[in-house]
Amino acid sequence: MRAVRNTDEGIRMVEVPDPDGDGVLVEPIAAGICGSDAHMIANGLKDVTLGHEIGGLVDGRPVAIQPFAFCGDCEACHGGRSHLCVGIRNGHGITLDGGMAESLLVDPGCIVELPDGIDATSAALVEPIAVGVHAVNLADLQPGMRVAVIGAGPIGIATAVGAAQQGAEVAISARHPTQATAAERLGLTVGIDGAIGKRPGYDVVFDAAGTDASLAEAIAITRPTGTVVVPAIYWDDATLPGMAWAMKEIRLVPSIFYGHHHGVRETELAASLLAAVPDLPDALITHRFPLERAAEAFETAADREGGAIKVIFEPQT
Repeated sequence: MRAVRNTDEGIRMVEVPDPDGDGVLVEPIAAGICGSDAHMIANGLKDVTLGHEIGGLVDGRPVAIQPFAFCGDCEACHGGRSHLCVGIRNGHGITLDGGMAESLLVDPGCIVELPDGIDATSAALVEPIAVGVHAVNLADLQPGMRVAVIGAGPIGIATAVGAAQQGAEVAISARHPTQATAAERLGLTVGIDGAIGKRPGYDVVFDAAGTDASLAEAIAITRPTGTVVVPAIYWDDATLPGMAWAMKEIRLVPSIFYGHHHGVRETELAASLLAAVPDLPDALITHRFPLERAAEAFETAADREGGAIKVIFEPQT
């Protein structure tokens, strides 16, 4: 079958054996390119089919795929913190074959059922939306809170939409015009004013950009005793503006993956958010490619100035 992998010649569509073994057989309909894919490829990821943002069909019904199967037996899982599961060793598109292929086998625990009205193409957004949902759940938001999100990529926009759904007053910074247009389409305020003069700053700031500059900005615009949540992945060490952070006694909260919230999987909450905000797919998905154009798709995904937000493969085309 056809699949997309990182090869000695770069990102290519290649022929690989059909999946064989135990698990649920999935027909991938859409697989998104994540920024973390580029980092893992740069760090030498090979010999595995790419794609951990997956929407597909199981026995003809649309589903999303959670790329990690949690063990369910460790202390973290029993405590409702499955995202910190000590049994996480493998993930689809990382150490196991992912969704940029014509077929995929997954653990039954990876299947995420969808609300009515969500198609398999849109379901590829469930995984990145779940990252934002988890960050919002960590923030303990209350209606009316002033919230800022730094970075308007898929995770930033998903975080902002999730915060708005909880009644927060949300502003988001967008580096590129396409991102600003997408945010505005979703009813978000574009532009962050921060803590200026006697203004106290934001109650909660989400760093969805993952740079030293974005972390410094997040701390600068947060009110005293406010909260900074970091759903962005820092691939290198982060520089913390220690004095500014300490002088305002800001609560700094890292956010990784997605687990459970009040007993419900956050991937399921992400699917519900997708159903509640039907404009999300059209706002976020900017480009679609067949597997044959693998190299071009990854080049497009890296070109944020060129207008890319979420680039997806459609393996069945």
